[in-house]
Amino acid sequence: MIALIDEYRNELLKISGFAEKTVDNYTSCIVMFCDWLKRQIQISPLSAQCKHINLWIMELKGKGLSYSRLEHHRSALKTFYAMFVKLKLVSKNVAVTLPQFRKRGRSNIRPVSKEAVYRLLDTIDQSYWEGRRNHMIISMLWALGLRISELTSLTVGSFEPGIDPKNRIGLLRVKGKNRKQRALFIVDMLYDNLIAYLSHRQSPGQKKDPLFPVKSGKAISNNRIQKKIKEYCMEAGITDRITPHVLRHCFATEMYHANVPLDAICAMLGHDRRSETSGYIKVSDQFKREALNQLAISGRTLWE
Repeated sequence: MIALIDEYRNELLKISGFAEKTVDNYTSCIVMFCDWLKRQIQISPLSAQCKHINLWIMELKGKGLSYSRLEHHRSALKTFYAMFVKLKLVSKNVAVTLPQFRKRGRSNIRPVSKEAVYRLLDTIDQSYWEGRRNHMIISMLWALGLRISELTSLTVGSFEPGIDPKNRIGLLRVKGKNRKQRALFIVDMLYDNLIAYLSHRQSPGQKKDPLFPVKSGKAISNNRIQKKIKEYCMEAGITDRITPHVLRHCFATEMYHANVPLDAICAMLGHDRRSETSGYIKVSDQFKREALNQLAISGRTLWE
């Protein structure tokens, strides 16, 4: 099985040209699936049928996985069995009929108040290095609206502190979806805190090093960040749901309340369309109407 997993990684990375972060993500999905097949069904993935794929997806749904995470598992299974077909190990792709997982209706994500985020950050003990790292992670998710995958893929070289150090202005180069890059300004206290974090003796020092490692050369995982945020919320007595994606919505909403133009928010979030950005802005109906009014098409707005 290890050989098949290695072959799968090679197929995604070198042949299909997937980003390394995506390859790691999909591979972890397949490892979980193969382990489940061995423990629960006592078969190898080569013997799996459509019914086994469906049972696995039902188990994932039962665990409360997000729609985006379910979509990762679906894509991983499809590419995994497509490789089997290509290698003539099986006659058909048993995962090809899996439907896309799309959340219907309005998003139930609700931004939390600035006070709640401050309480979350104040809970973190920064007297040791891991606490400083975690404080910096949550600060950047909130202050920059980063996707969690964008944050975990940052390297030390992604941050350019020398843009205008006198006025505490630096630049962060972010690799977004589909390998699109964008640049974000790091200013004021966030600049100071990031400089202090990188100056710590335990922080990474080489430009190619992960900005937020768990050990030398290995970046912190998405799951670990989500788990730490949950732990800090419990410690702070915060009952509101706070996740990295909620913090991204908070960023968009705060920017709009600060009268930042919708196009600018769209660019900072790394969105292709303003309509996508407007969905991140969770404000009063009046504010929402003003946001959507900027999406006028032929004299009409999407609000009408």
